[in-house]
Amino acid sequence: METTQMDLASQIKALREKTGAGITDCKKALLDNDGDFDKAVEFLRKKGLASAAKKSDRATKEGSVTAYIAPDGKTAAIIELNCETDFVAKTEEFQKAAEGLAKECAEGSIKTTEEADPKVKEIVLKLGENMSMKRFERFELSGSGRLGSYIHSAGGKKGSMVELSCENDDVAKHDAVDGLLKELGMQIVAFGARWTNREDVPEAEIAKEKEIYAAAVREEGKPEAAIEKIVEGKLNKLFFRAFVLSEQVSMRDNKTPLKSIIEEAAKAAGGSIKIKRFARYTLGGE
Repeated sequence: METTQMDLASQIKALREKTGAGITDCKKALLDNDGDFDKAVEFLRKKGLASAAKKSDRATKEGSVTAYIAPDGKTAAIIELNCETDFVAKTEEFQKAAEGLAKECAEGSIKTTEEADPKVKEIVLKLGENMSMKRFERFELSGSGRLGSYIHSAGGKKGSMVELSCENDDVAKHDAVDGLLKELGMQIVAFGARWTNREDVPEAEIAKEKEIYAAAVREEGKPEAAIEKIVEGKLNKLFFRAFVLSEQVSMRDNKTPLKSIIEEAAKAAGGSIKIKRFARYTLGGE
């Protein structure tokens, strides 16, 4: 069957609308099948191009947070892989796919979410749902330290990754550091820290909180001379303690300073330990 350029262009357009496949794939499908529209659709479906592309418009609000630490302990990554349904998110195939992507992110073979797209597309074709890797973060040790991760057991909807800086390699390898990494991972997920240390908090955030507290205190009728001191107290007790990891209290009893827990581990390990950085992911979060 011979097809004119005008006919081919209109057929490509129609085929794209029906299957969602790309222009190049639609053109090839038509030319390889002598312009037969139905055979072209079948051709694309057999190649998996039609189904994967059509699924790309469907919402991905489920999925899981997955972390991977390299065997040598020097690199790690945490990712959020999304899919359409919680049913698929809980399947072994999806979890293995997420682990594979996290591994590649940790190894550095995936450097952007766009670079993950071809691999994600393969999973789409296998499991039959639209998927996307929304985000990831990669840590690499520089100097003595340890990397750790924690994924909350409730369906992998929350997770964290943390890097500790240690005085030397002997300290980093101590069992006390294992326990500390696990505790910090759980702490980060449970208490929702946003920054590691007070100096990491942007000045604009602090200024905004001060303004809010000051307005509230004035509303209570407190004397103007006392407002600054009251605001500083609220900033320390309510803001920094809530959102700065190093200033939080431990989830063990909701009263022991986390600094004390770190000091205990450092004493047991025989050298200093500091939290260098962390990442906290919640499914559907920013």
